[in-house]
Amino acid sequence: MYCVVDDDRYDAISSPLTRMPPRTGGCHQTREADSVKADQVLAPVTGATALPVAIVTGFLGSGKTTFVRGLLDAGGGTRVAVIVNELGELGIDGALLEGAAQSVIELPGGCMCCESRGDVGRALALLAQRASELDAIVVETSGVSDPLGVADLLAHGVFPTDLRLSQVVTVVDAENFDRNLADAEAAYSQIVSADLFVVGKSDLVAPEVVTAIGGRLARLNPRAAVLPSDGGRSAAGLLGEVAGVPTISTRRRAVHTEPGYDSVAWEVDREIGLEPLLAWVEALPPSVYRVKALIRQGEADVALHRVGARVTVLASPAARREPGDGHTRVVVIGKGIAAESIRADLAAMEPSDQETA
Repeated sequence: MYCVVDDDRYDAISSPLTRMPPRTGGCHQTREADSVKADQVLAPVTGATALPVAIVTGFLGSGKTTFVRGLLDAGGGTRVAVIVNELGELGIDGALLEGAAQSVIELPGGCMCCESRGDVGRALALLAQRASELDAIVVETSGVSDPLGVADLLAHGVFPTDLRLSQVVTVVDAENFDRNLADAEAAYSQIVSADLFVVGKSDLVAPEVVTAIGGRLARLNPRAAVLPSDGGRSAAGLLGEVAGVPTISTRRRAVHTEPGYDSVAWEVDREIGLEPLLAWVEALPPSVYRVKALIRQGEADVALHRVGARVTVLASPAARREPGDGHTRVVVIGKGIAAESIRADLAAMEPSDQETA
C-alpha cells in the first residue's frame, strides 16, 4: 500500500513488519486515579473521530514489548498498528510483536528528539493515511526516551487524519526500580509523564516491594492509576480512551536521549550456538545494562534478554524473516561500553565455513 510522505523510506508498507533503516549523516492529560476504568485501553472512542494514539514507555528492560504484546493479544480483534522506536541501529522488538498487530513499523536508532522524532512523525503520518483500517495506534518508545516527545508531535503535528493522545502508559521495572530512578533522568521523566502505571516483573520481588513501589509512584505522580501486572489484559480497553488535547505550554519540553548510553548492534546470517552466547552475556560487566538478542536455532527463534544482572532465555513467537535478515541479531546497551571489543567477541562465536558446510 503506497502512501505519500516526505521521505522515500516510507513509500510502502509491504508486510506486517516494516523495518525503517536508520538515518545517516507537557503533554498528557492527567486525571484522578479512581476515574480510570481498566476495561477501556482498546475500546472505541465514543463520539470522537480522532484516531487514538497510546504511548507505552518505560526504562531499558522494564518489559514494554512484553506488555504491548499482551495488550495486543487481549485486544479482542481491535485493529492496532504499532510504532517501535529502538535504541541502536538494529531492531529486535518489532519481530517479537509481529502477528499480533495490524502492522508494525520499526524505527531503530533512537530517542524521540531531533531526526528520530521526525521519523516518528512520518510514521504517524503514514498510519494516519490508513485510519479507516485501524482502531488505534501504539507508540513504544525507546527505553531512554522522554514520552513527551511523542505527545508534542501529537499536540502540534498536522496529519491526514486527526490523531489524539489516549494514554501514556509507563511500565516500571519492579526488580530495578531504585537503580533506574537513581541513575537515569529518563526513568523519572517517564514516571511523571504517565497517565497509567504497570509494574512489570512483579513476580520477581516480594509483594511488599510491589506495595512500596506503588506508594512511591503515587507520591511522584498522584494522578496516575496503577494497573495490575497481568500481561496487558486489564489495559486492553484503554487504548481508545482519549485523554484530552495535550497542553504542551503547561508542561516541560521533552528531554533528549539519556546522555552516556551507547549501543552496539551485531548481525550475522549464520546460526551460532546459544550456550556460548549465553555464557558471554552473563559475563558482561555492570556497565552493560541491557542486551537483546534474537537467535535462530533450527527452525525456531529464541529471544535472549539481559537487564541488569538478570539473564533470561525465552522461546520467541515465530518471526517473519525479511530478505537479508540475519540468523542472529544482538543489541548491547550500556554506558562507556567497548564497542570494538564487543563486536570482536561476537564475531569470534561465528562458526567457520567448515563448521557450516
